[in-house]
Amino acid sequence: MVSRRKSVSGRTNDVGSKRAQGEKVSEILIVGYGNLLRGDDAIGCHAAHALEETFRGDPEVEVIASQQLTPEMADDVARCGFVVFLDAAEGGPAGTIRRAAVFPEPGPGGFSHNLTASALLSAAAQLYGDAPPAMIISMTGGSFELGNYLSPEVRQHLPEMVRQANEAVENHRSGTRSERLVRTR
Repeated sequence: MVSRRKSVSGRTNDVGSKRAQGEKVSEILIVGYGNLLRGDDAIGCHAAHALEETFRGDPEVEVIASQQLTPEMADDVARCGFVVFLDAAEGGPAGTIRRAAVFPEPGPGGFSHNLTASALLSAAAQLYGDAPPAMIISMTGGSFELGNYLSPEVRQHLPEMVRQANEAVENHRSGTRSERLVRTR
């Protein structure tokens, strides 16, 4: 049975048939996540929506904006060649942007309510035998109170987060060493 899935960009992928053939569906997956009703926690979703416009029509890039990481995303992760996670962070001045490599958690993994990027990579490796190289770009939030507005500091630095994500994608495409992380099996 072939399941058809529509991405945020509106592209429909023949997930089952491509997976059976071992094909990558998108070379690069961008996943922005966070709670849209908790102020700056929504940073990742806002950045993903901006990047959706940047990569609209690009068959090599799929962008997902989600309230949280889910176990079902392990399939998307396993089928791509590189993942960029976008998220909010706590601790430090609001608007501070950090980039780091993400690796699967060691040992047997499990699914919990709060799935991390590392746990999602572990799930992809355990379920599908492979986890792609990945990185996370996070921005320190200033307010995580109830509300659907970003703080002024985060709004000011959001274009820089989007620029860094775009740069990570382009560096991966061009093979720049800093973005070519080692694939794990």
